[in-house]
Amino acid sequence: MTGTSLFHEQTARQRIAAVVDAGSFVELLPPPERLTSPYLAQLGIPVSFDDGIVIGKAKIGGKKLYIAAQVGQFVGGAVGEIHGAKLTGLFKAAARDRVPCALVIESGGVRLHEGSAGEIAITETMRAIFECRAKKVPTIAVIGSDIGAYGGIGILSTCCDFRVMTEHGRLGISGPIVIEKWMGKKAYDSSNRALVWKTSGGKTKYLLGDADALVHDDAGAVREAIGKLLAKSSPVTLKNAKARQAALAKRLKRFGKTENPDDVWKGMGVRDIAAASLASGPEFVALAKTGRK
Repeated sequence: MTGTSLFHEQTARQRIAAVVDAGSFVELLPPPERLTSPYLAQLGIPVSFDDGIVIGKAKIGGKKLYIAAQVGQFVGGAVGEIHGAKLTGLFKAAARDRVPCALVIESGGVRLHEGSAGEIAITETMRAIFECRAKKVPTIAVIGSDIGAYGGIGILSTCCDFRVMTEHGRLGISGPIVIEKWMGKKAYDSSNRALVWKTSGGKTKYLLGDADALVHDDAGAVREAIGKLLAKSSPVTLKNAKARQAALAKRLKRFGKTENPDDVWKGMGVRDIAAASLASGPEFVALAKTGRK
């Protein structure tokens, strides 16, 4: 492992280096290629020579994979035309070569500066992911940073076969500030960190079945989780889609009017809320086993 031991504190390149086999990562379209957003330059906004995403090929446990990591420090990891094109191309390469693809997510969604270009990039990446899934090529989303996976990237992550989260990860359509803006502070206080993490954090997402693995905030644990999924896939079939829709309808009926996330935890079988709140990811999984049955 390189850099800091806490996964959520690492940079995009540190995260990739820490989860793949040592020396195996080969970056594609690296900064020297100077692929930058034309829109940001036109607006006088600083650009990044990788446009906020690192992509390449590597190995985990000797097994080949394509891997990408978003750069949260650049425009909050938001997706623009170039950023999205690199991501789309990576999943297309994975489908072509029948090699698994993992995406380490750190993004609030689409760049407002790039509007439609960013939205189109998200949809093109989704199409590429479904090309992978049609060929039974595993696609894995890793969500383990405070920025989380929101907006179009939140939707994109659910298109993947699997989602690996840590207790630091957050997943949703709208971020806490956006929710507060539209619902009001009395309905949702974005400064209430406990509320935010219990609403969209890894623990709740694992309970509800939106995350397939909940692991320690540690690159080694993330690496192990990815490694276990490299030989698995989740086919997109009408039967599976209907089953998922039925499960979501059941969830809405059960928790649709619930205002306190603690009540969701209790409803899913977590008895000791205080202990569960302080538990690590694996400890929480042990506490939550009853609820997910």
